[in-house]
Amino acid sequence: MLSHPFGRLALASALGVFAWPVHAEPLTLQAAIGRTLASNPSLRAEGAAVAAYEQQLQLDGLAPALTLGAELENIGGTGAVSNTGGAETTLRLGKVFELGGKRAARQQRGLAEIARQENAVTRRRLDLAAETTKRFIAVVETQDELALAVRQVALTQETEAAVQQRVDRGVSPAGDVALAQIAVARAELAREHAEHELESSRFALVALWGEAAPQPIDATAELLTLPDLPAFESLAERLTRTPEAVAYTLDTAKLDADRGVAQAAARPDLALTAGVRRLEAIDDQALVFSFSMPLGSSHRSGHAVGRIDAELEAVAARRDAAMLEARQLLFARYQELRHARTEVQSLTDRMIPAADRGLSLTRAGYDDARYSILQLTQAQNTLLQLQQERLVAAARYHTLLAEIERSTADAGVTP
Repeated sequence: MLSHPFGRLALASALGVFAWPVHAEPLTLQAAIGRTLASNPSLRAEGAAVAAYEQQLQLDGLAPALTLGAELENIGGTGAVSNTGGAETTLRLGKVFELGGKRAARQQRGLAEIARQENAVTRRRLDLAAETTKRFIAVVETQDELALAVRQVALTQETEAAVQQRVDRGVSPAGDVALAQIAVARAELAREHAEHELESSRFALVALWGEAAPQPIDATAELLTLPDLPAFESLAERLTRTPEAVAYTLDTAKLDADRGVAQAAARPDLALTAGVRRLEAIDDQALVFSFSMPLGSSHRSGHAVGRIDAELEAVAARRDAAMLEARQLLFARYQELRHARTEVQSLTDRMIPAADRGLSLTRAGYDDARYSILQLTQAQNTLLQLQQERLVAAARYHTLLAEIERSTADAGVTP
């Protein structure tokens, strides 16, 4: 397992072809994840829930409170008990004695609740780290898209100038200028669209930090550097240690604790009271004692235990189903990851070099009047399209890798 499950993008300039404004803030993936985990509101909410369960644990550890009560009898009657002449006033102090280990059972349940919530915090941290990684990749991708668009604008402008010179010399028809100008306009429109996409992707990233507006950041990573592909079985083996798998174990522990509470309830509690009674009729006092104990506790406890046993069977079945589904989803993503890698390699090693050579030959042929302006712009567009396809495939590779690393992240690894 990596020291950080979502830190595998190589640090470098994106394509080396576009310089960002000096006011843009350089940002690494590690820094982006750190800012998300430091300031995301949903993570604070999960942490507050842990504190709430800890307070509940303290509450569950308290013994039943003492009760103080008073009674006033035989007042305001008729005859001998009219007014307060025959009144009896009793002041009582009572306490419930819990039997059967109820307090310990409640505390065990509280500890189980805290463990479940702490696991939820871990899951949320991993989710946020993975989501930050994917949004960071999107920023890098749109930066590189803009870099390609800027380069395409410059290329079409150079072509327009060359066409104008040829038309001025009478070598090419005047209509070629219009075609070159259309190519420039399309390239400028694509650049403008890429600028908006970059702003949107930036906003999506900084929103995880609680920012209310896009920030001028420069995500520094190299999408075309693809990390090695791990073996599928080594990834699948991790599925048993993920927070999702651990959650079923913790759910079982919580139900076991609930079962302990239900079993402890089979033994009824004993309520005792002691007090002093004032007898106005004989102008004297006396001590009074009482006790009470509910009946039928064992029967009720049996039903509660039976319900929890059924829930334990349901949790076990859900875990088995979830593990099968997780393995199937991992396999599907793994196949997509392999394809994305193959696509990047094919584009890099075969298609883009061929398109580059084709563009050079077409440009030379256009200079010799053997090719038309349409053939030249088509060759330029083909090269640009292949470069964009490679960028999309590389971004998909990193995104899939982030999803796989999230789905196989060890519960003991905290980003």
